[in-house]
Amino acid sequence: MMIMRSEPTTPCAWANTLVSMWGPRFPVEVRQIAYEYSRRFNDPVLTISEADIPSFEGALAPLRKRGGWAILYNPSIISPGRINYTLGHEWGHYLCHRNQSPAGFQCGQSDVLGGTREQEREADRFASYLLMPLDDFRAQVGNQRMTLDLLRHCGDRYAVSLTAAALKWLESTPLCAAVVVATNGYVLWFRRSAAAERARIFYRSGMELPLGSLARDGDNLRAAEGINLPPGVWWSRPTREVAIFADRYEMTISLLVFEELGVLPDGWEDEEVEDTYDRFSSSAR
Repeated sequence: MMIMRSEPTTPCAWANTLVSMWGPRFPVEVRQIAYEYSRRFNDPVLTISEADIPSFEGALAPLRKRGGWAILYNPSIISPGRINYTLGHEWGHYLCHRNQSPAGFQCGQSDVLGGTREQEREADRFASYLLMPLDDFRAQVGNQRMTLDLLRHCGDRYAVSLTAAALKWLESTPLCAAVVVATNGYVLWFRRSAAAERARIFYRSGMELPLGSLARDGDNLRAAEGINLPPGVWWSRPTREVAIFADRYEMTISLLVFEELGVLPDGWEDEEVEDTYDRFSSSAR
């Protein structure tokens, strides 16, 4: 591989380099960038196409005879936003990880958004910063109250899924907030804002969705603006929940805003309020 003197070394640096080269044009054309930029290497991306492989969302596969790589995505994905983010994720693997894993990567649904392995998290970080540069994202959201309509605006602008847009908002907001992804009524994974981390808000994978939550007991008609929930549903404080119902995948995505807490200063800790995980564990016992 040809080495550039100033070759980036982190996912965010790679994304920022590409954004600066291609300019602030949205949505970002991942296919074009991958084809054109990878030509500077001796193992470029030669193919970006569908591949009907069960149980995978996307893949980065070596083309040994041709000396390059293929970026693949599952044709069963019907959401253009999910496809675009998946391509960004695999393009991130190419730039950041292909020398670490010559066999490539095959990423399931849980790896693209929500992955726990470091390489998957790095590929997500790259895709997020390439497709949704933080300055532009903050300019779109501003100080507006987060709703499903605002998430859709971001999803349309950047050609990403609502989940990806919600996670970007978590990263950008100073508010105490979280995103909880569940299937069949049980938590798959969650992410939280910096303020929510300081407040020690936590939801365990495999935990049953709480009674009274919009994701468990609500409907699509009430999901757009969200609903205000009393203490004891998602946390010991009032919570506003905006829910996304992805029926095809039997999934719900809950965007939780703990509005009463507002912005928490660094070092904030409420010693009188037990961790959410501890509270649910105590209830189960």
